[in-house]
Amino acid sequence: MNSNEIRQKFLDFFAGYGHEIVDSDSLMPANDQSVLFTSAGMNQFKEQFMGNITDFRRAASSQKCMRTADLVNVGKSPTHHTFFEMLGNFSFGDYFKNEAIQWAWEFITEVLLLPKERLWVSVHHSDTEAFNIWLEIIKINKSRIVKLGDGDNFWPANAPKEGPNGPCGPCSEIFFDWGEDSGCKSPECGPACDCGRFSEIWNLVFTQYDRQPEGSLTALPSKNIDTGMGLERIVSVMQNVRSNYETDLFVPILESLDNILQKEGLTPANDWLITKARAIADHIRAAAFAISDGIIPSNEARGYVIRKLIRRSIIYLKQIGVKKPLCYGLVYSIGLVMEKAYPEIKRRHETIAGIIKKEEEMFWTILKERTPLAEEKFKMLKNTAPSASGTGKNAVQAAPYKDDADYEAFILYDTFGVPLEVSKEIAYKYGHVISDDKFEQLMEEQRKRSRSATQISSEIFSKSIGQLLKGIKSEFVGFDLLEADAKVLAVIQGDVLVASASQDEHADIALDVTPFYAESGGQIGDRGFIKTEIGAELTVEATIKADNSILHRVKVIKGAIQKGDKVRACVITGERAATMRNHTATHLLQYALRSILGEDVEQSGSFVDWEKLRFDFNYPNQLNPQTVRKIEELVNACIWENIPVKTIVMDLEQAKNNGALAFFGEKYTQKVRVLSIGDKSKELCGGTHVKATGEIGCFKIVSESSVASGIRRIEAITGKEAFNTIKDNEQDLLDLCRIFKVSQDKLLITAQKAVQQLKSLEKEISKLKAGNIAHESQELIKQAINVNGVSVLIKQFKDYDMNALLNISDLIRAQKDPVICVLGSIGANKPLLLVGISKSLTQKGLDAVKIIKEITEVCGGGGGGKRELAQAGAKDAVLLQKAIKQSAKIIEDYINNIKI
Repeated sequence: MNSNEIRQKFLDFFAGYGHEIVDSDSLMPANDQSVLFTSAGMNQFKEQFMGNITDFRRAASSQKCMRTADLVNVGKSPTHHTFFEMLGNFSFGDYFKNEAIQWAWEFITEVLLLPKERLWVSVHHSDTEAFNIWLEIIKINKSRIVKLGDGDNFWPANAPKEGPNGPCGPCSEIFFDWGEDSGCKSPECGPACDCGRFSEIWNLVFTQYDRQPEGSLTALPSKNIDTGMGLERIVSVMQNVRSNYETDLFVPILESLDNILQKEGLTPANDWLITKARAIADHIRAAAFAISDGIIPSNEARGYVIRKLIRRSIIYLKQIGVKKPLCYGLVYSIGLVMEKAYPEIKRRHETIAGIIKKEEEMFWTILKERTPLAEEKFKMLKNTAPSASGTGKNAVQAAPYKDDADYEAFILYDTFGVPLEVSKEIAYKYGHVISDDKFEQLMEEQRKRSRSATQISSEIFSKSIGQLLKGIKSEFVGFDLLEADAKVLAVIQGDVLVASASQDEHADIALDVTPFYAESGGQIGDRGFIKTEIGAELTVEATIKADNSILHRVKVIKGAIQKGDKVRACVITGERAATMRNHTATHLLQYALRSILGEDVEQSGSFVDWEKLRFDFNYPNQLNPQTVRKIEELVNACIWENIPVKTIVMDLEQAKNNGALAFFGEKYTQKVRVLSIGDKSKELCGGTHVKATGEIGCFKIVSESSVASGIRRIEAITGKEAFNTIKDNEQDLLDLCRIFKVSQDKLLITAQKAVQQLKSLEKEISKLKAGNIAHESQELIKQAINVNGVSVLIKQFKDYDMNALLNISDLIRAQKDPVICVLGSIGANKPLLLVGISKSLTQKGLDAVKIIKEITEVCGGGGGGKRELAQAGAKDAVLLQKAIKQSAKIIEDYINNIKI
């Protein structure tokens, strides 16, 4: 039975028992700060588990999941993965243990036809109810029912004693027995043994308790079921292979990797194929799915994890002699394997592969440039290793913190981008062992500030404002009305329901009826005002969703607002109209992009308000001006056709079958709004829109840029904003005509001639300066001071451009070695700074980029470049002068820390 059949049989089975079949959520969880990635099937059902959403009481899904806690075991272990699918069935206060256990047994033995005698189960030692169901109803042999403790059969593990607080409960696991000849072969072997004889295939969690802050377990009024069966594990059992990597989920990917290596003339050893090749297949599969869900490799949070997976794969390939990007070549085979369940991977494989390839190219550049530096660092560390002083009990061990291999690895990574894996390999060659724990401790300290923004909650189900509004529902009437009479259902301040809010106070107000659109789908929430019958006045500063309620974030301008008040709610008409123009324009923009760039283009994000629109999409290259103009013209052509804009509510599946496009990152209910613009566009969208495209008036692109590897962004304006921009541009043209004293039809050729003349003059000036520089270079070298055997020249010039500074640096470094030059220019132009270093000094660990960044800290600058040559600009000439004066001490400190 193949993996697609197993997945489908599972979903069909539970659909037959009245479960709502829910599509997999994104790997990037929305509105959930408790996890970095979607890590379990239950993540997308947290609101249902908390009783806030009750559209259905039973659900089943095959959920994409990502976990990286056991990264070191991936490839080595036959069952560990970063990306995996979790089959699960869930009950939200509906059925409980009896049905969950019976249905699990029925599916495994009657649908999958696994032999009953090969199945064992475990229960929590205190769970007599589950034990009796297995024994008396399922009638499994008592000898194959194992009672285990909190660490093995409670969710979360050890929760009764250690927490976290919140819903929890015992669990029951089902195991497949590979036979007595497997594993440790001990007669005492059982499911608790980790020898490999038993494979855990299904975990049934019975959420029946609520752990309190003091550690007590109280019974939940509504008990839930949360089960998880790893698809990869059950497929390995069904296909009778001991490793998940030998199933149809991985074999084609590994074969693709083997073909790629063969084309490169590489034949890796068998132990590499068994471990590292499998890890690569896993990591790139995970990266492909993450990128498809909008998680782009970066140095922050989720993106950092994906970057790390790709880089680990490159390091493994480097070990067998690979010297160029190859990982991206696996994406197409991953798309083929997963096509039935996740067709978007194959559909977008070129974009995904392009992002991975760029990431590989960048990393290979880092390896090429930084590996020699790491070699030098660890070689020097060996030669200068500290020794203990004294003998016996009085021996004093030196504390060489900055000479420590762990610290060097951290500096190499943090400052120079050298991966830990590379440092480990080089350090080992010179007799050093790097501690993962200490390296991670140093990284944790360094990232503490940025990590605080992504702290994981200590609660399993973080309390939300939705819990305060349980049972409160707001009716949105804003598709047709911009004003409405309403009644105040709740007043919230902070996270507390209050009786009222008074003048100058802020509060969140829930109404029974509202014309205010709540922010969602990339559209900003409405602003406006609310007035009570007795004269209180409130400004609505933002509108947001909170489950079934719509919250109006208000400031009380006059009087007071309290629950039960009758009010008049009014949206700012002009802002809503402008927002609608921009929102409909994003739909036309997506149509234009797909028409001109190809149907592989898909939305990666969007934002619209009353001022502008922003649209992110996948595309590997920068758009040239001609293409941007074509896109702009096509959108405007659609506007001027005055095409009717129509919406219809239909079932989600019907909408997808009708070809409606879905917006990135959105979760849809069973009933959805489909927005159609003639035959140009059909998308799922719950936002507000114009009635016909002519209402948009005009569309103007103001920028096209890159926001991440493989992701482009277009920003545009419409209506009055576009008209005003065009008028401003027209005025600029008139001003230029006046300056050049020509008519508009002759402006371009006149400006071109002026630019050519300016360039010619600049070349003449550069030649004169170059002659002076060559003549003066010997004199400049004489001005250098000697610091510990290194010539240091610090010089400030007036009105030199960067090319002149570069020429000076080149001449000096060609005539003197070792030398460091710090050159600045201050005058009519922007203040400039350059640091040049002899190649011999960079080989000893000095880096011009690091030096220039430290120098420019005084003037708020940054700087960039290469190890031998770095440059920076500054906003303030006075501060740059100060920085140049202080650079001597900085340079001296760097020189004193190296061995000349």
